[in-house]
Amino acid sequence: MATDYFAGRTKWVVLLVSFVLGLGGAAVGQEPVTAPQPSPESLLREAYAKTKAPSDAADYDQVIGLCRQAQQGKPSAEVAAYANELSAWAHNRRGEARADRAAELAKQDQQTKADELDAQALADFETAVKLDPKNWKALHNRAVSRALMGQLDEALADFRRVVELKADYANAWFNIGEIQADRGEYDQAIVSYGQAIKLKSDDYDSYLRRGYAYRQLRKFPEALADYDHAARLAPDKVEPLLNRGDIRRRLGQWQLAAEEYRRAVAMDHRSGRAYRSAAWFLATCPVERYRNADLAVQAAEKALELDGEADVKYLDTVAAAYANAGQYDKACQMLDRILESAPANAETYRQRLELYQKQQPYREPQPADSAER
Repeated sequence: MATDYFAGRTKWVVLLVSFVLGLGGAAVGQEPVTAPQPSPESLLREAYAKTKAPSDAADYDQVIGLCRQAQQGKPSAEVAAYANELSAWAHNRRGEARADRAAELAKQDQQTKADELDAQALADFETAVKLDPKNWKALHNRAVSRALMGQLDEALADFRRVVELKADYANAWFNIGEIQADRGEYDQAIVSYGQAIKLKSDDYDSYLRRGYAYRQLRKFPEALADYDHAARLAPDKVEPLLNRGDIRRRLGQWQLAAEEYRRAVAMDHRSGRAYRSAAWFLATCPVERYRNADLAVQAAEKALELDGEADVKYLDTVAAAYANAGQYDKACQMLDRILESAPANAETYRQRLELYQKQQPYREPQPADSAER
């Protein structure tokens, strides 16, 4: 809220109010004089009043305009500094409003308009930071905008500056971890997520994402512990269950994996990932008693129905389910579609296609230390 941002700014209010109260009218009998131009102080008093309860972008525009007008009135250095801070606040809030609207338009498939608003939002954040370099909220917003636009180096620098100014801001630490994880710097990401957790011990996303980083480093006990914690914080979310299931599968703990996937599907019938994970397990598990050809096909097709065909992992799962059911022609057709899209790991899919062309299903490798055979 504006009142939160300007907490501790009482001296400005005193300054502005005292100035207004000190303006006297013309004495009786004197000739009326032309009304003086608004002083920088009176303009900023008006601008400050509008920060109390801004209702739309027009209010932010007015605050910005009043601050600009005040700067043109040759204010004192102290008043000019306050004008900059007030204008920075308004630019930042207007940028937030534009970014929120851009997100809404993106959900409505109006990407061109969304991109235009995102660019305007970034420009607002840029201006806010220029006006008030210590405005950590504007810095954080600029960092988020830069990250969304793929400017990761610049975003990371901004996030680091935020934690210099506001070391207890958990979101900034989390976002630093996100960029580090995106770059494959998992050890560093774990430290950043850990800092976020210290500051906000009930943050579901930080536990979930730190678990992911541990998993990439094959530190499975640590990853499972984080997923357990995330599941306790958000018992209605399927992601921790699915992530635990994937680790159990990777370790050859087939029964535990089956239980996790079963619970995930039961919890959320609209989760395409839950159906895909279950289908992959039912189609490719090396232990026969866990495979079920009919259920695998049903789950794979349901996953495709829910999440579409944009992700080749879903097509790969459907192909594996068809192959496990002996429907090799359909399996090969799916793999052909995947290879037409030139996926990054095309060689893996070519090997799978060769397997299906030989009328052989795909089976996950059995870990050497797995107790289940």
